[in-house]
Order: sequence, then C-alpha cells, then structure tokens
Amino acid sequence: MTVLINPVSRIRAIRLREDLRQIADLIELCFSKNIDPEGLEYIRHIRQTANNFSGLILDNTTPENSPLPFHGYVWVEHDQIVGNITLIPLRAKEKGSYFVANVAVHPNYRGRGIGKQLTERAIRHVREYHGKHVYLQVRDDNQVAIQIYQNLGFEEISRRTLWVYSPSTQKLVNISSDLEVGGRNKEDWPQQKLWLDSLYPKELLWNLPIRMDKMEPTFSNWLNRLLFAEFQRSWSVHKNSKLIGAVTLDHSSDTHDYCWMATSPIWEDEVIRSVFPVIVRKVLFPKRLAINYPAGRAVASLTAVGFREVNTLLWMKHKISPLNEPQFV
Repeated sequence: MTVLINPVSRIRAIRLREDLRQIADLIELCFSKNIDPEGLEYIRHIRQTANNFSGLILDNTTPENSPLPFHGYVWVEHDQIVGNITLIPLRAKEKGSYFVANVAVHPNYRGRGIGKQLTERAIRHVREYHGKHVYLQVRDDNQVAIQIYQNLGFEEISRRTLWVYSPSTQKLVNISSDLEVGGRNKEDWPQQKLWLDSLYPKELLWNLPIRMDKMEPTFSNWLNRLLFAEFQRSWSVHKNSKLIGAVTLDHSSDTHDYCWMATSPIWEDEVIRSVFPVIVRKVLFPKRLAINYPAGRAVASLTAVGFREVNTLLWMKHKISPLNEPQFV
C-alpha cells in the first residue's frame, strides 16, 4: 500500500543550532544573481553566527523571544533543507507587525508550491501570536512570486528603486543659471521635513536606513555627530531664491552612503541635475553613494548624473484577520 505524505508535514520550525549553515547556503544559491551588498552581509552574518556562536544559541527559541533575525520555517526533504522562510517581528519599530525577510526554494524543487505553503505557515504563525500585519518585499520582475503573494492576500503599498553611483553612466548635464546649490540653511528644514515625510512614508521607515530625527539642524545633533564621528552633510537647491529641494548625505549603512532627497515632483529633475554633480565632487568615495526613491520617477535625470538602477522592489502588506474570523490560508 502506498502511503501519501501530506506536503505540509515537511514544514518545521527552524532549529538555529543545526540549520543556519544550510539556510545560508540555500539563500546564497537562490539569490546569487541578484543579491545586493546588504544581502551578502546578511548571509555573512548567518555564517558567522553558525560558526562562532552556535553553542550559545538556546534551543526552542521563537521569533518573538530571540534576538537573532534568522527564525522562521524550513521545508525538509531527505534530511535536506530545500525551502526557507525567515520571519522577523518588528517589535518596537511597528508593534504587532512582522517582516518576511526571504522566501527561498532550491531551484530543483520549484514549481511544487513550496514557497506558497511556507508563506501560508508564516501567516498562520503571525495570527497565532496575535500579530496585525505581515510585510515583505519582492523584485518587480518576479511575477510568479508577486502573483502568489497577491493570492494569499498581500497588497502592494509602495514600489521603490535603489540607485547607486556608477560614473560610467554619467552624461553631460546642463545646469540652468537660475539654480543655486549650497549648504542647507536652518530655515530650510521645515520644508525639507515635509518633503521627506512624503517621499519616505512612515509605513516604510522601519526598514530604510534613514535617520530623520538626526537630520534636523540642531545643536545637539551637531554635537552628537562631532562626539561620535558620524558623517552627515546637507545641501539645498534654490531657484530664483526659492527653495526647491534639499539632499542630506548620511553614512548610515556599512555598504552605502545614502542621499536622502527631499523635493517635489515638479522640481525633482532640476534638483537632481544640479545637486549631484556638486555632491560627487565633495565626497571622498562617490561610488558609495546610493539613493532610495519611488520607482519610475526621475529615471532620466538620475541616469544622467551617473546613477545606475540596482533593483526595484514592491513593498507588500498582508492584514491579519483575527482568529475568530474566517481564514483563507
């Protein structure tokens, strides 16, 4: 008699002590073509933890009570991990919400619904722990995954593009004589803050390396940067003496120096074409410059001043229904 195995029975919680090396290998295999510096750093962090601290990891920990961002679920076949989903509670950043850091399925096992079932299990986990929302991000060219997430109840909330400086793409840029680029004035901050709030909505701030409270031109912020050797610099762009944009350059990432643009769609092209040639000349390592910006906006201008698109990510959100409501996963 043939015994049919329920596919869900192949899903189990991650065992940090024994699974981390296999998970690192799987993530690297699945995303090797498109992985960015942050992704490589995440994999390095997993391997380092597995090699140096596995003996200190407590058994039976969960995403809710462990400080390590590696918890979640795996799909196991023939004692090998062929699927993984990582689930990170946002805790203080957005209470009651979780972030799906990755869904990885070995290429030889794709097309069998493993990613879908792992995602369903993650959603059930959040519901069981009375969570409110699940967030994830997915490349805009991964239509198969996008369709799966939509079928599971995820909705797109934002679409963002990461740009990095690549001088080989730079073109000759003509700057209008009525534009003036200079250091930011204190009185520019209120308008800059309004633009920043619009371009970098609160719902995404927990995942972006933006430190908006550190940008305000106050004495305490200046003193903290001096004491802790933190690098930050701001420029303003004026047109006929009217503020049309500002950029704050912040060394807030190990891999990039982020340029946080603040402007209106009306002026963004003029701001980009005038301010970034100045910034490139002023910094020591221009190849570290990066911009996170709404997808599809100012593409020609960003390309003209030397930036190259790395990826465009869809941000998706799933609202968790309470346990006493009808469930669809």
